[in-house]
Amino acid sequence: MSGIGVILNPHSRSNRQNPERLTRLGFIIGDKGALKSTQDISDLPTIMHEFKERQIDILAISGGDGTNHCTLTTLINEYGDTPLPKIAFLRGGTMNAIAESLHIYGSPEQILSNLIFKYHEDQPFEVEEVDVMNINGKYGFLFGNGLIVRFLEIYYKNKGGPLDALWLFVRVVAGVIFNTKRSQMLVERFDAEVIAGGENWGFKNFSFIDAGTIEDFCFGFKPLYRARSKPGCFQIMGCSGTARQILSTFPSIFMGRKMPRRLYEDSLVSEAEIHLERPQTYMIDGDIQDATDYIKIKTGPRLKVIVR
Repeated sequence: MSGIGVILNPHSRSNRQNPERLTRLGFIIGDKGALKSTQDISDLPTIMHEFKERQIDILAISGGDGTNHCTLTTLINEYGDTPLPKIAFLRGGTMNAIAESLHIYGSPEQILSNLIFKYHEDQPFEVEEVDVMNINGKYGFLFGNGLIVRFLEIYYKNKGGPLDALWLFVRVVAGVIFNTKRSQMLVERFDAEVIAGGENWGFKNFSFIDAGTIEDFCFGFKPLYRARSKPGCFQIMGCSGTARQILSTFPSIFMGRKMPRRLYEDSLVSEAEIHLERPQTYMIDGDIQDATDYIKIKTGPRLKVIVR
């Protein structure tokens, strides 16, 4: 066994609130691996090269979903055709939708302690295989634009926590009911041509488009109810509804049920293209990306994720 490599993002919300976490994780891992704290995303290539040279068995990541996607992008690019290590998500960020979707709970210290114990005792891990998406050359589990990214931009601007997100959501719902200017801005529609699995969607005007290889989106939403139903594929969905029409589908979104075809396009594919009339920002795992008028999504490597 070649050990465990741990990446910690000290700038993620939970880790920033717990500056002593680096010391605690270092104590937990001991001589069973290497712990690296990143001060900047530019640190990742050097760290991944070192982990590849060490032939680590497990890559553990402490940070939110944005940390996960940046780390996995660097990992996959560095390893190339070399088999990837198992992945362990330690949580520790503002958004932990990936961990939530895979039912990974606990603090980074708790998750890593369990990981180290099983590794030291040579006990089997409970592993789930999950596809990752290649989105314009970056890797992640979730994609979204339009309404989704505008909500995130407001949320990040306020720099709040989960309760602040809930309060923002309540205000947005109230805004939809009373047709406020903010709600109109959030659901501002855009024109796009979507080609999913080689077939053109009928809708050309959208409130948002999302895609993913996990069911949970952000803040408890589960619109991608069949994201993991077919290995090697992802679910992509586009909504053409108005604010009030979208609100009427919230029960289905929360419960992970099929959406009405009159409002939603829905495909399960291994490749999709989005041609936008105007450049716009989008998000990968909650991390907002620069504006573009073309997005290509295709299935990437299938990861082995340790869930217990």
